[in-house]
Amino acid sequence: MLRRVREKWHWLLPAGVIFGLLTPLLFTDRTFSTDWGNHLWLIWVQGRNIGDLGEPSYFLQSSLSVFYPYYAFYGGSIYALLGGISAATSAEAAVVFAYAAALAAAYLGWTWIARQLGVRGWRSQLPGCIAVTAPLAVTNLYGRGDIPEAIATSVIPLIAASALSLIREPRLRLRDASAYVVGIGVLTGTHTLTLVWGTTFLLLCAVLLVACNWRAARDRLRRGFALVGLGALGIAINAWILMPLVLYHGRLVERDPDPIGLTAYTDPERLFSLFRNVGDPYPIVTADVNAQLPVLALLWALICGAAYWRFISPSNRKVALGLLGLGTALLLLVLSPSLIDELPKALRFIQFPYRVLTYVDLCVVGLVTLALAAMERDPTSARVPVFALAAIALFNFGLSIDQNFKVRSWLSGREEALATPVQPPRSWYAPLQFADGSAPLVEPDLPPLEVPVGQIQASYRTSYPPGPAGIAETNIATGTYLVDVSGAQPVGRTEDGRMVVRLPASADRRRVVEVKAALSPAMIVGRWLTLAALVVAVAAAALVLARRRRAT
Repeated sequence: MLRRVREKWHWLLPAGVIFGLLTPLLFTDRTFSTDWGNHLWLIWVQGRNIGDLGEPSYFLQSSLSVFYPYYAFYGGSIYALLGGISAATSAEAAVVFAYAAALAAAYLGWTWIARQLGVRGWRSQLPGCIAVTAPLAVTNLYGRGDIPEAIATSVIPLIAASALSLIREPRLRLRDASAYVVGIGVLTGTHTLTLVWGTTFLLLCAVLLVACNWRAARDRLRRGFALVGLGALGIAINAWILMPLVLYHGRLVERDPDPIGLTAYTDPERLFSLFRNVGDPYPIVTADVNAQLPVLALLWALICGAAYWRFISPSNRKVALGLLGLGTALLLLVLSPSLIDELPKALRFIQFPYRVLTYVDLCVVGLVTLALAAMERDPTSARVPVFALAAIALFNFGLSIDQNFKVRSWLSGREEALATPVQPPRSWYAPLQFADGSAPLVEPDLPPLEVPVGQIQASYRTSYPPGPAGIAETNIATGTYLVDVSGAQPVGRTEDGRMVVRLPASADRRRVVEVKAALSPAMIVGRWLTLAALVVAVAAAALVLARRRRAT
């Protein structure tokens, strides 16, 4: 028994690291960056949607507008999942669950990769610790408070680890397949920008691995097809929100990438700093951004990788060089943001160049893992460098705790963020970027028609005073592709995307207008695809478990 405890003690490390990173969330009432409180409110409101409508909604009904399709174009599936948890427990419990799961996915994903490469014992924990304590990874949790982005980026190591296991293991295992499908589902249903960049990064890594070991890849071709099929299943789970994203994104006000901004956060002086909180170059920004590279981990990987190069297998040498090249190319985008304008349009929505550091960090941790794997061939001489890496991991963890507790809060407490489902928190700053941008601009000649928002409903009815026919601006923030309007004729939009309608003449009676959600045929198909994918996933898992039970 004592021997087993000595062998397994290191599995307490991820629990300790994750708990340490969760302490600001667990033991304070802070709301951190502006985005954190806003996302907490959005999770809570989706929970209210589920409670009042019996299902997640595509729409945000608030004083901002009615039928604003926020959840249709940003994080629909993750808001639905966390909204369900919020409805059953609380919004805070939903965020605790999300952060704990995200940190576990990143940490254990890297541990899984390390163990597949032959790293054993407590040493296999080091890449995960380096990954979750990287300055930008920690910043996303509280300093930026982008809950969906923090979740989406965290599953990338889990997807890579489960994919490697699915390819390498002699038989398909339910554990591997489940982790892979769940990871793909989270990546494609949580944060649109990470969907594009994360998928692109994983595909580049897959091409790199195949190119570095073509013979093994050819021999496992059938397993590769299984990987594609499972990936399609994970994507299909999100069909209900991917359909509007694909079909209607071109109709929104926000159709083009924002200009690249906040470049001072990645000035070389800050990017290569060993420490954090080096000063905010943008006092007006309501986030506490630390966008440094994990410099010490990178230096360790380069020095130790070179020192133990002879112990690295030929295929892994190619992988190491490929990761180094990919990481360098990504780093050039950070240092020279003008290069981002040369990328395909879908990749230019990055907005801030420091976001690219997420993928540079993944390359750095990959190089660390390969160097650790090489050291397993000569563990005696590797004791000093391994302990040096452990010291770097501990140093990073300490900096991360300090970084988190220095983050400013932009609301008085979480109760303020959740005061009302109708009025966004005072930290809200986002424009109606998902409002309609496809209808013609029309100038109103009547006073505005306001659809009152109170209880969350699938449809709203309002009335307008008697008078002549004319055109009125409404507070409906989408187009006829997502809502049906009766009692008035939609004829256009305002510049910020609110619907403009033509009202009929009425001499003495108030004119009644009703607005309700509409589902296009493609969106109906998307819902059925999601339902079918969930049924297939559950049925397949149940079948495997039943067969395993019969076999035993």
